[in-house]
Amino acid sequence: MSKDAQRELNKATPLLEEAAKVLAELKKDDFYVLQGIKKPTPAVVLGMEVSCHMMGLKPKKKDIN
Repeated sequence: MSKDAQRELNKATPLLEEAAKVLAELKKDDFYVLQGIKKPTPAVVLGMEVSCHMMGLKPKKKDIN
């Protein structure tokens, strides 16, 4: 592994570990809050897609119009 790749991995690993920790602390009620959002921002959508992947679920798109 190159030094640049190792440096980038060293920066990314703590972020991934923190994201996994936050995801593990989510409760079912936390997701109900998101149901009330009529038009989620792209960041919310991306966050939910990532959460689904980390939980081993396939993200589903739902038309809310």
